[in-house]
Amino acid sequence: MTEDVDVDIAPFDLQDRLDEVRALARTAMTDAGQPGGILVAKYLDEVTELDGLLALGAHRGQRLVGMLVGWPTASREWWPHHVRPALTATHNEHWLDDAFELAELHVHPDVQRHGLASALLDEVRLRIDQPRIVLGTNALNNQRARQFYRGQGFRTLTGPFEWLGLDMRIFVLGLEFSGSSRG
Repeated sequence: MTEDVDVDIAPFDLQDRLDEVRALARTAMTDAGQPGGILVAKYLDEVTELDGLLALGAHRGQRLVGMLVGWPTASREWWPHHVRPALTATHNEHWLDDAFELAELHVHPDVQRHGLASALLDEVRLRIDQPRIVLGTNALNNQRARQFYRGQGFRTLTGPFEWLGLDMRIFVLGLEFSGSSRG
């Protein structure tokens, strides 16, 4: 349930709405002062047919104002391959086993702080079979996102590490479901 924004949350076909998804991600990331919008544009085409892909949208009328995209870690080895060394260094590599990779979670700046991201996370918890969620988030100047995820029960699984040789450092965060919190 969102606080005071009337939206419908439902799955959508990522392939059909790639341009909208890219635009929303870039807008949200730019507003938050975060790099990475260009990375979203480059990889989303590659994941539209993954086994277990889940694309959830928060729609205000026909407008996509929030979205969550992810898949089981077993469906695509690319991200686990790149984060495994950092997880191994902190004895947390088991978090990649039977996990759901939360690749994108964005809310348009016009409707942020109204519970949309929380509602999208609540919905994904009801729709996935995996016992945990893992994600990567920028380590620098990203307190708002890290505070949000901490409030949702995520914990930090790695120290900051260089991402893909870019001038960017990330953390890996994880959320493990207890028996009663899965819905």
